[in-house]
Amino acid sequence: MSRTDAEVVIVGAGPAGAAAALDLARAGVSVLMLDRPAEARAKPCAGGVTIKAAQRLRFDITPVVRETVSGITMSHAGRWVDHFEAAAPVCLMMHRPELDDFCLRQACLAGATLLRIPGIARISQDSVSAVDGEGRVTISASDGQTFRARWLIAADGAHSPVRRLLIGQPGGAMAMAIEGLLPREQVVDRPWPAMRFDYASQAGGYGWLFPKGDHINVGLYTHCGTRHAVSRERLLAYSSERLGSDALEAIHGYPIPVRGDQQPLSAGRVLFAGDAAGLAEALLGEGIYGAVLSGQMAAAAILGGGGMGSDRGRNVGAAYARSLQSWRRELRLTRWLASAWYRLLPAPYALLRMGLHKPLMSGFSEGLTLAQSKRRWLTPDTAAGRRRAYRQTSVGRRD
Repeated sequence: MSRTDAEVVIVGAGPAGAAAALDLARAGVSVLMLDRPAEARAKPCAGGVTIKAAQRLRFDITPVVRETVSGITMSHAGRWVDHFEAAAPVCLMMHRPELDDFCLRQACLAGATLLRIPGIARISQDSVSAVDGEGRVTISASDGQTFRARWLIAADGAHSPVRRLLIGQPGGAMAMAIEGLLPREQVVDRPWPAMRFDYASQAGGYGWLFPKGDHINVGLYTHCGTRHAVSRERLLAYSSERLGSDALEAIHGYPIPVRGDQQPLSAGRVLFAGDAAGLAEALLGEGIYGAVLSGQMAAAAILGGGGMGSDRGRNVGAAYARSLQSWRRELRLTRWLASAWYRLLPAPYALLRMGLHKPLMSGFSEGLTLAQSKRRWLTPDTAAGRRRAYRQTSVGRRD
């Protein structure tokens, strides 16, 4: 048995954990990142990085961009096909393992240390240390190693072992997705697709095609996994319908936690970030923005909320929650919108075709959230003129 001390331990080395580690290490804090062995930590993910997520990162991710997208093809169950273009990119296509590795390297270059462990067996918290009056968190790995820190950031995914050990898994329905990768050579009698969403190709959700250069990420998403199941059979059928082949590789199904506005963000000296905090949005299931945002806010709370000083450590959890208030309101909005959107289809898709796509695509290309796009569209002094301008342009249907 061995023991390692650090000022902050981060469990999970995905975008949330790496974002927190980068900011803390750059501030001179000793950071230890714990993650599973590389071969065991593959994270299923469609790999579309929104502009708002890319803008939040502290570094340029161009080296791992597979394709840059400024237009999205959409349909309702394969019918009423439209291609909506923006004046600038709206999404960057990545292969998720490459993105995770790139983000992790930035954190390590800043001074964070990475250690691979098989799993977490136990977590305990001390109220006060005799040395400096600070509390400590002790993390016991399943191989017998122990780690002690002033703060622990749990960025360990939807099934967060840290959350389960401390406060249990959250209730409520999760979104669900299933995906596979279709090699480029399998697309023999169809054109290479644009980024595509096919609403209602999956009950309570959509099917997607995300082109990545040498492969296409093909998937199905539902905003409520308890009511609408995703399946391997339906995924293969969808791939055949759209691409003429069901030769998918690396098929994975996975939950997407979307109830971060209803879950605790901290437990003593432990802060939850990313999927461990349920911070993905429900309309499309996008989680990278919430992961990066929460990792950065967790680091800021520890640094600015007195987390490294003995007298104000208790304020960190509250500071962290305050910093995420706006995003948690957005999560409530998108969960309500997702329920209405998928229940009322095809009517909402008709609104997109009639012109609603224009302010949304413009907002996405500028890195705005859905709520920010809505507020700008509805601002009284500009809304009337903007609507007149949109009415004077064609929708651009091509079905």
